[in-house]
Amino acid sequence: MLVAEMWASRLLGQIWVTGWADDAAGDTHDPNDVMENQVETFIHYLAGQSSAVALTILRALALVGEDWMRDLATVAARGLAGRGVPEPAWAAHSGTTELIDALSTTDMFGDVEVITLVFRRAAIDHVVVVFVDHASLAGIFKIMVGEMAASNLTTLVTTFGPAGSLSDPISLTAAQARARLDDALDRMLDHGPPEADYLPDAADRDGVAQHGVDDRGSEDDEDDDPAGTWALLRARLDLLPDDALAGTGASDADMIVIGGSDINGSDLDLVDDRADRVEAGRVVTRFLATDRAKALPDRDVARIWARMAADWALDLGRAAQHYGPLSLGYFLITEVSQHITIGDDDLALLPAVIRAWAHFTADARGLGAIAHQQWDEQLADVLGQFASAYKEPGAVEHRATCADVIAFRLYETETSSEALFDRLYASAPALMRGQLDAARLALDPPPPPPAVAAAGTVYRVKVLLRGSKPPIWRRLEISSMSTLTDLHTVIQAAFDWNGDHLWVFTTDYGQFGYSSDLGDQDPDSVTLAQIATEGTTFRYLFDFGDNLDHNVIVERTLLAAAGTAYPRCVGGRQPDPVLYYFDDEDERRTDAVFDKEMINIRLARLQT
Repeated sequence: MLVAEMWASRLLGQIWVTGWADDAAGDTHDPNDVMENQVETFIHYLAGQSSAVALTILRALALVGEDWMRDLATVAARGLAGRGVPEPAWAAHSGTTELIDALSTTDMFGDVEVITLVFRRAAIDHVVVVFVDHASLAGIFKIMVGEMAASNLTTLVTTFGPAGSLSDPISLTAAQARARLDDALDRMLDHGPPEADYLPDAADRDGVAQHGVDDRGSEDDEDDDPAGTWALLRARLDLLPDDALAGTGASDADMIVIGGSDINGSDLDLVDDRADRVEAGRVVTRFLATDRAKALPDRDVARIWARMAADWALDLGRAAQHYGPLSLGYFLITEVSQHITIGDDDLALLPAVIRAWAHFTADARGLGAIAHQQWDEQLADVLGQFASAYKEPGAVEHRATCADVIAFRLYETETSSEALFDRLYASAPALMRGQLDAARLALDPPPPPPAVAAAGTVYRVKVLLRGSKPPIWRRLEISSMSTLTDLHTVIQAAFDWNGDHLWVFTTDYGQFGYSSDLGDQDPDSVTLAQIATEGTTFRYLFDFGDNLDHNVIVERTLLAAAGTAYPRCVGGRQPDPVLYYFDDEDERRTDAVFDKEMINIRLARLQT
């Protein structure tokens, strides 16, 4: 049966690749729409046949691909079977397919992750090994499928791990595995067949044979091409819980917030953009303060580079300083060489700046001496490839004709929110300008309204640690007259953070923190009642290295209860999060549970 699934998956892969080939040739149709139309047409054609071959193909297609493809093929197959067409022999031995194990390992820098899934069907195990590309938009660059005993899983993961130092394999729940792979697979399907020449050959065919992974029915060396195996992976993921919150008791509101919207469904993109600008600015400031950056001959080149690199990482959904050799190489070769014009003098200075940046990222992430050694070993190749790519005639021509090209020295000006808005406004139809005028307020926020007498009122706020799976949140009640500094202190106590890092609130009225150089306003100067009302959502970012990012949602406005002291915790989920994994005290937290009583003991020290 695995042979049939692989065959059908390759068939769907060929159709998918054809759509992208048409797109590259100038076809204006969406490649995935092309694939969907061709698959639907093909299944309808097979449904009109009355042959065993047609039924065999339909039964195979019913096992792989998107759910609508499987459903359509299943209905067509039933029609043929109902007309007396004989079933393929393997169809009678399908059985239930279930996940029995899942492991993950990554390279030191987090650029490549290997997720290995073991499924069991009819007492036979088979493995799906997925190489996830976190260094670019590609999503997935290799998928391997074959029969293997579950007892070989740990050895397999270690052998197939990416080049460089590997993390120890960690176990994943079914929901965690799906959550990680759904996003990667969606990225691959959205951006087309991967062209990942910059990625290492992280698994070879010899290693497959040694550990019993046999791609049944394969006759070439391209069996790990994800174009031919994505459809099987899609079907396997659909067997798993459909989100990482499954079984946690999380509410629908939690799931929506993690998806990027508040409990009312309103868009948080503008808040996200402002938070990203703040984070990028802070990382640039930290980089420029390092000894390596101070030793560079041109501070402007260092600052512009750091801003470019931070922006790109954030656009990929990573932390601003989240780089490894693979992601740095991808950024330089596919983005900088294609879209940034750099003068000869600055081009000569850039290698030293990039070296300083690379070592800064290792320090900022606490990766230790091995990371610095790997940077030293690989930077010469990365920089050499960039130098060649930048001068390649195709790149020169692209920079001369592409509308998105930016001069290196003008990067900060040309990519500022104000500059982008002005260009959009100038080209917008008159009917849209009213909406754009309203949007400008998000770029140039108004001052908070004057303080209003709100004594005796309490805000019930939900503070959710963004990206936490399962979700970690606290429901707090705090006086509406509390300043944002007060709220910071309350959040620290509620999560048992230690308060030893920088922080900022991002609101509709701008950023409030303690870095005036980055445009922060004084958090002591404004109260909750001035910047939020019931239904308002804003952001709280703590520790610009680890980026502990929170949504703060004002759920209700209440009258203070007589005899009740505030602030207080009235609900939450999950134990206090680990802040530093190397700290023994933090390690002891990992088996804890949500303890409202303990949180309120900490909050009692702040009560007035």
